Amino acid sequence: MGPLSEAVVAVSLIFIWVLVTLVVGVLAGIKRKFSLEGYLVSGRALGLVFMYVLMAGEIYSAYAFLGTGGWAYSYGAPILYIGYAALAYSFGYFYAKYVWKAGKKLGYMTQGDLFRDRYGSVPLAVYMALVGIVFMIPYIQLQLQGLGYILHVTSFGKISVRLGIIVGMTVMMIYVATSGLRGIAWTNLLQAILMFLVAWAILFAVPFIKFGGVSEMFQALKQVSPQHLTLPGAKGTMGVPWFLSTMILCGLGFFMWPHLWLSILGAKDIRALRRTYVLLPIYTVFIIPVVLAGLTVAALGIQLSKPDEAVLKAVEVSFPTWVLGIVGMGGFAAATSTASGILLTVSALLSKNIYNYIKPGASDRELVLATRIAVIVVAIVAMLLAIFAGGRLVALLLLGYSGITQFFPGAVLGFFWDRVNKWAVGAGMTGGLITIT
Repeated sequence: MGPLSEAVVAVSLIFIWVLVTLVVGVLAGIKRKFSLEGYLVSGRALGLVFMYVLMAGEIYSAYAFLGTGGWAYSYGAPILYIGYAALAYSFGYFYAKYVWKAGKKLGYMTQGDLFRDRYGSVPLAVYMALVGIVFMIPYIQLQLQGLGYILHVTSFGKISVRLGIIVGMTVMMIYVATSGLRGIAWTNLLQAILMFLVAWAILFAVPFIKFGGVSEMFQALKQVSPQHLTLPGAKGTMGVPWFLSTMILCGLGFFMWPHLWLSILGAKDIRALRRTYVLLPIYTVFIIPVVLAGLTVAALGIQLSKPDEAVLKAVEVSFPTWVLGIVGMGGFAAATSTASGILLTVSALLSKNIYNYIKPGASDRELVLATRIAVIVVAIVAMLLAIFAGGRLVALLLLGYSGITQFFPGAVLGFFWDRVNKWAVGAGMTGGLITIT
């Protein structure tokens, strides 16, 4: 098989998966008449299996699939900050039940609903929704750029990054607008399985193919760039203070992402919710082969103009070209499984906490329609930003975290401290946002 034929096979595999994703997502809701609760939180009926794959897919994104490999390639040891997941899941195990109970009792469908009721302030809920929207857009942008990189590399440049972004966003826009959280849960069932298999069946083999084993790869990396193996990393800019502060920021900010609240509120009971957090660390091990693939490229001394392509480069130099198609399928799965949930959440904040504020008497049916229209508008905006205002994947993720974490005091203390009020929460959010800008 010649290089051109292999490239055609690789791209064909990706587009087959794109079509499968689209069909499954649309079929999940095409014949249903959704209430707003059914559309946004799947009727609060998600059991353990769907909760697990929904959260795994939403958490482990293009950042995890491409960004972690890119950072391992560029910086080395600082990528170990991803250990914040252990802190995040431990916190979620105890905290999420309060969110779920309040949502079940009072009918919450978004994070803004809690801020509105707990602090008796619709303007605060609108403010929170606007901040959430502003800082979640870069997260969608991150996923779209990942999609663009995948199609560009696997087609040997014959498909532009821009076209990849347009294709990925169009697919997500269609099935999210059609099926809401139910469609996302069904597509994530496929995506989560594929991501895990690709990581361990293909990426884990890379250091063995190129160096004969993981230990040998690290020995080679020590010769090429010993700075990769210790803090402050290859660039010398990420020491212990950065490492600890980033772990705390991401660990505590993890469940402040509004799209994860939709997943929490969609659980059928607390038992399914807690078992999900107990089991999620098992899925986290899929990051290990991704990091090893990025470090292998660094050990080989390969120079990349775009470090986020390190994982795809690792596969390209280790396997026949057509295998890139399978890895590309996994990358597409990682990006869309997260971006679709964020797309729905941003649209929910726009309709439920902003449009409903402007028009308090809006019917349930009208709010569903408003959310679907918002899906289309947000998709187009995110697509344009990804095309014309691109950035490094992990940098975009950390930008989002820095803003979203400002919700932590209001979202957590609101359950445990009666004296906290809307003025304190609003001032705290504003002060935090000023600090990071």
